Amino acid sequence: MRAIIDIELSNDYFLYYNFEIFHQPSGFLSYLINEPYLFAVYSFFNCLLEDKTDVFSAMFWFNFLLSTAFFVWLIFRNDIEAWKKILLFVVHYFLFGYVLLRNGPSYLLFAVFFYYTFRDQKFNWILLTPFMHISSSLMLITYFHKWKHYFKMLLAVPIIAFLFYLILKYLLSEIIAFDSIRSKIEIYSQGMPLIGYMHILFFLCIAGLVGLGYIIYKRKMLHPILVTTFLFYCVTFFINPIVAHRFSPYLLFALLLFPFDKIKNDKAVLTINRLSVLLFPMFVYFLYQTHRVTIFEDFL
Repeated sequence: MRAIIDIELSNDYFLYYNFEIFHQPSGFLSYLINEPYLFAVYSFFNCLLEDKTDVFSAMFWFNFLLSTAFFVWLIFRNDIEAWKKILLFVVHYFLFGYVLLRNGPSYLLFAVFFYYTFRDQKFNWILLTPFMHISSSLMLITYFHKWKHYFKMLLAVPIIAFLFYLILKYLLSEIIAFDSIRSKIEIYSQGMPLIGYMHILFFLCIAGLVGLGYIIYKRKMLHPILVTTFLFYCVTFFINPIVAHRFSPYLLFALLLFPFDKIKNDKAVLTINRLSVLLFPMFVYFLYQTHRVTIFEDFL
């Protein structure tokens, strides 16, 4: 499918193609704080290829291979139920593999981090994520989830960060390197746009899934990472549902990769695994959602 579907049909293709980050950074500080991962990937392929269209084609293919490698890795996790793997694949495969060049790899690193952390194993590659997408900086608080004062820090850090921004807002406005970050904050702080039915439905599904989990698993749902991802999702939903949608993959990965119970080969689990084939229409739906539909229909 990746070979058949034109890369230019991706929703964000032309946004990336015209993105200013691919111009020469004004300095090292500008390069460092403005998500240097994608610029590094662009620079690498730009050294190998002359035509800009070919460069972006290579970047999308590179991102596709990274995403595919993650889902292949997920297949071999024997302590995760098959239906969970299929649900994550259906919801995120086209989004990560076909669209998101910056934050896609960041989400995947957090997914691997959650998986190993829940099983008391270290995964320090997560510290690279702010260099991929600045929003990952907020989720890095989960790296310290074992600290005994973690929940106090969880409440204090956003307040301190907000006050810090207010105090230094005018000072940072004079530094060109912070233009990209400042513009993002201003865009998302302009107010909540009109919430569509899909936003509400998705929010209710997530809330219902978390509520059901608490009814069944009680204290297991109070794991610091599960609490953090759900709290961030709820807060951002009432600020801006678009921002909440950006945080929802963290929550889904945390919920579906958490080892609530040992896998049992009973009839109920086997039935749910088999019924997951009914998610195929959703798989097709996300294929359309991640591409420009009108042109995509003409292409088919």
